[in-house]
Amino acid sequence: MQLKNDLWDFALNFYQQPGIEQSCLELQNEFGLSINRLIFACWGGIQGYALESITCDEADHWQKEMTHPLRGVRYKVRERKQQESEYEACYQKLRQAELACEQIELALLYQQGQKAKQTQPSLEIIEENLHSYLKSKKVPIDKEILGALNPLLQAANTYLSTNHKE
Repeated sequence: MQLKNDLWDFALNFYQQPGIEQSCLELQNEFGLSINRLIFACWGGIQGYALESITCDEADHWQKEMTHPLRGVRYKVRERKQQESEYEACYQKLRQAELACEQIELALLYQQGQKAKQTQPSLEIIEENLHSYLKSKKVPIDKEILGALNPLLQAANTYLSTNHKE
């Protein structure tokens, strides 16, 4: 497994783009979607990978068994630190641990992405990748979800138009 890879570098940069964090958190909290899968879908299209599946058994298992439970603990500590500042150091270490878990998950997705057929990068492939993921999660593609996805599509299109490949 290659922890430091193009998908990891892309994810760190992409998530910092204006509106991306807020959009991803909305898609996670309102629709139960995985931020890493959303980023993977965008990265795939930017690289020209038409991803037949955004899910990956190994990455899904890792997320379920490691990342999500750790996030749950971090959320509990976050509540406590609002009342007592002594919890801050613990909270920060949990955030670092959660990020390390996400890096492993993205490395597993990267491995899967490398197996996909590569074509010309396009916004259409990004949209197809995202729609494929939504269908796999049984999320209806309606006005609300399209609005929430719009910042991701705009940012991904900026990557495409500047030929910025991460």
